[in-house]
Amino acid sequence: MNSHNSRSFYRIDVMLPCSYRIISAESAEKNPIPNQPDANYIEQYFLEDFGELEQQIQDVIGEIGQKSALVATALSALNNKINFMLQTIDQKQLVAAIPQRMVNLSAGGMAFQVQDEVQQTDMVDLLLQPLADEAPILVRAKIVKIIPETNNPNSKTIALEYMHLTEEDRRKLVYFIQSKEIEYAHKDGSIGAHEHHHRD
Repeated sequence: MNSHNSRSFYRIDVMLPCSYRIISAESAEKNPIPNQPDANYIEQYFLEDFGELEQQIQDVIGEIGQKSALVATALSALNNKINFMLQTIDQKQLVAAIPQRMVNLSAGGMAFQVQDEVQQTDMVDLLLQPLADEAPILVRAKIVKIIPETNNPNSKTIALEYMHLTEEDRRKLVYFIQSKEIEYAHKDGSIGAHEHHHRD
């Protein structure tokens, strides 16, 4: 693509609802993302980790039960309450639970800071919600580079390139980026109201 100076390739530092999951190359191969993931798939995918957590919680409650039946009972009740609430979550609420993250965003990729262990061969699955009233984007990305933080050895920035972004999802990102550029420009007072760029 030599059109990197076109508007859709602007990079912008912005807060974006963004969840991510780092996966190994092997795991990525075994678990491809469907072309058009539906709400149910997305929910299952990002709630998968709860299975392991649940096991850990049960084990710990078991151990605590040996010391204090009362505390164990209270923890079990709390855990059941949380599980009950999770079962009643619908996708709108799941999306509302996507954490806001500061990212450097373009229509072709993004970069952000992580504390996780990560290797150049890993893939990163991203759940993004650029537009509140539209379906979230679930996309797999490859790691272009890993930039260590000089003053914090645990922290690094990962630069990612989306692998198969649908036209529809690209449109959402471009629209989000353009609306943020306009918002920032208004804050600087350097743009007149007549210069709004709306999508076609």
